[in-house]
Amino acid sequence: MKFFRPGYWQKLVLFLIFLIQFLAVVTLLVMLIDFAGSRGYEFLIWVIGFAFIADIATAVYIFSTPSPDVYKLSWLFAVFLIPVGGVLMYVFFANKQTNRRQRHKLRKYREPIEHEPSLPETAEALKNEHIDAYRISNYLEAKSHGGIHRNTSVKFFALVDDAFEPILEELRKARHFIYLEFFIVAPGVFWNSMLEILKEKASAGVDVRFIYDDVGSLTTAPIGYAQTLTKMGVKTICYNKFRPFIDIRMNNRDHRKILVIDGHTCFSGGFNLADEYINKLERFGHWKDNAILIKGEAVANFTNMFLATWVAAQAFDEKKLRHVVKKVELAKAKGLAPKAYINEAGGFPENDGYVQPYGDLPFDGEAVGERVYIDLINAAHDHLYMVTPYLIIDKEMENAMIHAAWRGVDIRLLTPHIPDKKAVFNLTRSYYGNLIRAGVRVYEYTPGFVHEKTFICDGRMATVGTINLDYRSLYLHLECGTFMVGCSCIKDMEKDFLETLEKSEEITYAHWRHWRDRQYWYWAVLSILGPFL
Repeated sequence: MKFFRPGYWQKLVLFLIFLIQFLAVVTLLVMLIDFAGSRGYEFLIWVIGFAFIADIATAVYIFSTPSPDVYKLSWLFAVFLIPVGGVLMYVFFANKQTNRRQRHKLRKYREPIEHEPSLPETAEALKNEHIDAYRISNYLEAKSHGGIHRNTSVKFFALVDDAFEPILEELRKARHFIYLEFFIVAPGVFWNSMLEILKEKASAGVDVRFIYDDVGSLTTAPIGYAQTLTKMGVKTICYNKFRPFIDIRMNNRDHRKILVIDGHTCFSGGFNLADEYINKLERFGHWKDNAILIKGEAVANFTNMFLATWVAAQAFDEKKLRHVVKKVELAKAKGLAPKAYINEAGGFPENDGYVQPYGDLPFDGEAVGERVYIDLINAAHDHLYMVTPYLIIDKEMENAMIHAAWRGVDIRLLTPHIPDKKAVFNLTRSYYGNLIRAGVRVYEYTPGFVHEKTFICDGRMATVGTINLDYRSLYLHLECGTFMVGCSCIKDMEKDFLETLEKSEEITYAHWRHWRDRQYWYWAVLSILGPFL
């Protein structure tokens, strides 16, 4: 029964707490009007006047913010639709960042840990070979603090099913540390198999650390799971614990997928630690997601990304942050630096192109993931292949795709056919029309749900990671990706993409018009709510 599913009672309790808060506000307003007695109507007029002034002031403020236009319009709609309540919602929930002092503190402690610059000779070689890639790499190093690397190999897994055994095999080889950072963890075949190895390694003295997101795992992880895992020897942090009370930070989730072993081996991609990702559990037809295995010098970026999040997640108390930073720096000094154990793995692998893992943060004022996607679209000369589970994009992204198609670039976009969220699925379809009219070819993966997030540009550049084409991923979450130039695995990615299109349905403009005619007003409402979905 669903009453006994993991997380059901947590969700019920949270819903009841939110309901109590809402009823308390309504009751307070009723009591104030009742208290006014015979002057109730006069009081009500004052309330309406105050609400009008508050709405106008909030609207002016919204227009002055640097947020994307679609986000501003959605909040303007909410503010004027729900007097007073819309203003309160904006005040408490629209601020997608922590306050300025805390942002400064996080940057102060994250950036030195994340810093892993490119070697001058590597940057120069990239500049001579791929000028477009060099410019993207420069941007990533400036904003994500991790440079581009050679002495690295990348293996692409078209399905996470195929990466399952290699993940277990690499975990068994760990001798010094294992770092995991994932959005969702769910007990089952996938996670339980990993957990047995993690417990064994922890008992043997391997430093095992795990970060999972509280909201992502709200319905999958048992209550107090972080403490349970810590008692098993797996040092665990539940990232940004969800509070059922008003809190501006609860929108900032950790959506990353990182598994680092001894600083020289890493798995990343779009997958979470749950059985649907390896098709041991069917939820929305066949689940298609990918993974990459990185070995060598570039893993340093992912190691540093994890450590920076581990530090920042400890507390918002500066004294504790300083203490944790000193411990991380001491650990590096003792030999936990990213490249310390590469000789144990047989030295650096044979060079296979250029690799640059990068991160995206919600509180640095820079949409790194979106910028990389747009730069790849603009850099495309021959073809661009894109895969995303969700398509909720702003005009800049849409126009970049349209202009590339008008330039004659062969642009193909793959999305799911079976939805995991029906509202988001319908909103995704609403964006097809303008793209198809411009010449973008759109496909839906008919066997089920495609969860990967991949851009492939001209067979020479690509990015694989966690960043969806929706507002939450692009602006609100901690995300990560891997930028690759000239790697042999890019050909494997292209081959998988084209083979997947053969199992998919191409969406025509006639399809889109038929859907639009039936759901015009529904799509209109969804477009307003897009940033909240």
